[in-house]
Amino acid sequence: MKTFRPFRIVHPPADKGHLVATRSYLTYDEDELRDKLLRNPFSYLHVINPDGLEAEREERGTVPYFERVRAAYGSWCDREWLVARDRPTFAVYRQTTGGHTVTGIVALMDLAAYADGRLRLHEQTLAAREELFATYLDTVGFNAEPVLMARPAGHAGEAELDGLVEQLTAGRADVDFTTTDGVRHTAWWVADGDVAAMEAGLNAAEALYLADGHHRSASSYRVAADHPGDSGRQGLLSFVIPERELVILGYHREVRELPEAPSGWLDRLAAHPDVARVEEVEPSEDRPLVRGAFRIHHGTGSWRVELHEGPIDRVDGGWLGSEVLDAFWGIADPRHDHRLRYIAGAEPRSEWWPRVTRHPDRCVFELAPVSTEQLKRVSDLGGTFPPKSTWIEPKLRSGLFIYQFDAP
Repeated sequence: MKTFRPFRIVHPPADKGHLVATRSYLTYDEDELRDKLLRNPFSYLHVINPDGLEAEREERGTVPYFERVRAAYGSWCDREWLVARDRPTFAVYRQTTGGHTVTGIVALMDLAAYADGRLRLHEQTLAAREELFATYLDTVGFNAEPVLMARPAGHAGEAELDGLVEQLTAGRADVDFTTTDGVRHTAWWVADGDVAAMEAGLNAAEALYLADGHHRSASSYRVAADHPGDSGRQGLLSFVIPERELVILGYHREVRELPEAPSGWLDRLAAHPDVARVEEVEPSEDRPLVRGAFRIHHGTGSWRVELHEGPIDRVDGGWLGSEVLDAFWGIADPRHDHRLRYIAGAEPRSEWWPRVTRHPDRCVFELAPVSTEQLKRVSDLGGTFPPKSTWIEPKLRSGLFIYQFDAP
């Protein structure tokens, strides 16, 4: 059974790619979003925020709003601000950030692979979010947000697939631009003569690991299940990279409304049977954190905590949640408790550190990243991580690669 197939990729024309592709609209505040809409008529934000400059707006998250998104998308296609490849193909996409480069393949995964376990998962999803995005996809009829998945090292066909990617990327790129955040985006369209070989290489892997996009995947599967006879709704827009290029950062916890400073509860933490050592460190300490170690930062000081070695499926964020956040302060619902804020590992310390020093009732637990091996192990066992356990990169821009359901 095939896992991946080529498709007619919809994309910006080469002269507009740098103007069209955008970060997720969720990363912009209201002023930034309005500025982008005013200054750049080619931003894909105009498609997903079709009434962003209007005084009267549809309620976001409703079918009428999604219908406006669909109409805006159609208008862009009519004006050829988005165009489709002549025939089904793949794209090789490379993202370069600072000194790190990730190169992978944009492909369409058959959602049967989601159902039968070929795509391994590691996060729980929320039914309400699944349903909302499924309604969105079903209404607009396209998907512009690829999920990120990793192909494991040593899989069948790996050498052949790597060779094809290396050969293609040695030539001139079809798309090449750098966005204002310093990220370079490069893409190559796979020639007709190489499509079959790339498809065979991708389909030789017995299992793939979903790294980022669990809600998008679950929502796509809902759409596929609701339309079993519609072949266009059976695909999942995917970006497939080698596991060696997966970037996993920590996901930290900021706790607010602490009833007392760490001096009142550090001894209790040190006495926990799972804790091997608690030592005070300089606030600027930047020794790499590994699994089983985390730092605590408070206006009165910083501490490094090391745990005794535990089972491979023990996740530091989960241990911290149950043994400290819940046990000490009753933070039992990590998704909804207002006292808990999550800090992505990509957010520099300079942004969250002032909150620690200015507010004596707050502290930050700085966590180590989950390893790729741990992610795979938990996924293989059918387990899940606690909420916000991983910040995984690369993050793809919306509007750069689009799957239109009726143009497979």
